[in-house]
Amino acid sequence: MRKIIHTLNAQSIKVKLLGLFLFLAGNLQACSDEETASMQVNTDVLYFGSSEETQELQIQSSGEWKVTVAKGGEWCHYHKKESAPSVLFVSVDANPTEKERLTRLVLSSGSAEKRVEIHQKAGSSSTLPTYPQVDSDLPLSSLTDEQGNILPDFSNIGYMGSEQEIPDVKVVETIEAPANGADATRLIQDVIDKVSQNSPTINGFKGAILLKKGRYHIAGTLSIKSAGIILRGEGENPQTGTVLIAAGKGQRSLIKFEGTGSSSPNSPTIFNIKDDYVPVGQFWVRVLNPASFQVGDEVTIYRPGTAQWISDLKMDQIPERTTGDPIVQWAPESYHLSYERTITHIIDDALHFDNPIMMAMETQYNKGAVFKSSFKGRINRCGVENILIESEYASETDEDHGWYAIEFSKVEQSWVRNITSRYFGNGLVNLNSGTRFVTVKDCKCLDAKSIITGGRRYSYNMNQAQQCLVINCEATEGRHDCVTGSKGVGPNAFVRVKIRNAHGDTGPHQRWNVGTLYDNIDSDNQINVQDRSNWGTGHGWAGANQVLWNCTAKEVCVQNPWVSAKNYSIGTKGNKSAGDFKNPVRPDGVWVKANTTVSPASLFEAQLELRKRTGRLYHN
Repeated sequence: MRKIIHTLNAQSIKVKLLGLFLFLAGNLQACSDEETASMQVNTDVLYFGSSEETQELQIQSSGEWKVTVAKGGEWCHYHKKESAPSVLFVSVDANPTEKERLTRLVLSSGSAEKRVEIHQKAGSSSTLPTYPQVDSDLPLSSLTDEQGNILPDFSNIGYMGSEQEIPDVKVVETIEAPANGADATRLIQDVIDKVSQNSPTINGFKGAILLKKGRYHIAGTLSIKSAGIILRGEGENPQTGTVLIAAGKGQRSLIKFEGTGSSSPNSPTIFNIKDDYVPVGQFWVRVLNPASFQVGDEVTIYRPGTAQWISDLKMDQIPERTTGDPIVQWAPESYHLSYERTITHIIDDALHFDNPIMMAMETQYNKGAVFKSSFKGRINRCGVENILIESEYASETDEDHGWYAIEFSKVEQSWVRNITSRYFGNGLVNLNSGTRFVTVKDCKCLDAKSIITGGRRYSYNMNQAQQCLVINCEATEGRHDCVTGSKGVGPNAFVRVKIRNAHGDTGPHQRWNVGTLYDNIDSDNQINVQDRSNWGTGHGWAGANQVLWNCTAKEVCVQNPWVSAKNYSIGTKGNKSAGDFKNPVRPDGVWVKANTTVSPASLFEAQLELRKRTGRLYHN
């Protein structure tokens, strides 16, 4: 009996040991599975607008994976892409509520798990105008951030918002070139002054002045201070066309269009924007006093500068230099930004505008305002076309000669087209403060003559201009060829500009230029959107909400400011640069599909086509 019990105990021990072995082996295998299982998802959050929308998730997994949606997320759907099993389509139903919706996708493979939050903006009970984005292979909606900032619409810029072709204005006076190279300044100026006295036509033009082929030496500046005047030549060919020559000494603009006055008032009496945050790209703001406005009102959108904002940007901490001019730290009173807009709709308490918000309005840095304003004295419907404009010069580094071929100050709804400039110390065109809705088209700025240093060779310069367009142009021997000045506000755009033998970079030049599109810029040097720190007298953050689209350059830097804005490099081709200042390291910009051409080929032209097709036209 005792022997049988001993035998049973031994067998029982063997069974238990075998079970323990199998249990441990299973656990070891499970641990091994846990160690080898892996899963990667390209983002941990997706943001959707209030309407129906679809986005993609890119998923990398070491094994089969599955997905579930959290309880209450019945408005969120998903399915795998048949041709690419690693892609998950995520879609949302339109949000009928006035509250933001939130759910979560849970993706798992074995023991590996990833969670993706799904945010959807609130719907609205109002019938609002729609502002769709263009079709793209990105899609553009994927660039919408958690605060609702999107790539803004740049299309309502240039002469008549680029909705109409530049007209061929009727010739009312004709001038023949003087013989023997005599000075033509007085001859041309007298005709300009004569046409200035004409009554405008129904379209606002007083007439074109035709400068017949030949050479016109101009010792001074041709000044146009009246609306409706066009200077037209017979072509840019130096032998058979019209040639204007900036003769003799003196830094000056050869042709200057100049209005008067300023926008008034220039500051608000109340800060009436209701929302704590108004994102970039939005066409409307909600105000406390909607009854004070009417459709068609000209208004100013006002974003105040504050000490806290400048401190968060670190622009009160720009390092001093051991040589050169002293650094000017940014001061709040110098950074109040004003955007000119026209009211297109008023729905409940929301004012809708002809151009979007180009820099977010942030209550944390003080509330913004919208107020009625007017700009009396600005001239319009002016132009220069079909002329070769040259400057005399004494040497390659001569500084005492023609500086800009053409200058606009306080001018709107005007143009420069089919102009070639040569040998000027700075550039072809300077669009100054108070200028808006100007097109510079099919022009060439060639062979600048000056010292190669600061303040020179700005081929196409937007200096605090708004809603201006440079398109289908060229530049050689410049420094900053497509360039913007300090505190300019957009939208503005440079589209299809070819730059060769550049001695510097293209991009925003200094002190917080807002809302510029660089679309198909082709440069053999650099394109930079960066903190320029203590260059100059403290340029600091050069640009905010700048967009590079299908650009090409030798080297490219795109950085994001510390707060309040982003900068985008989309479809850019060229070596990526970390920038000129690396301590501390500045935040990287938003880079999408580097070294790959994205669709549409031109963002500006696609946005313009979409706006025309959907009937959002603002200029009669």
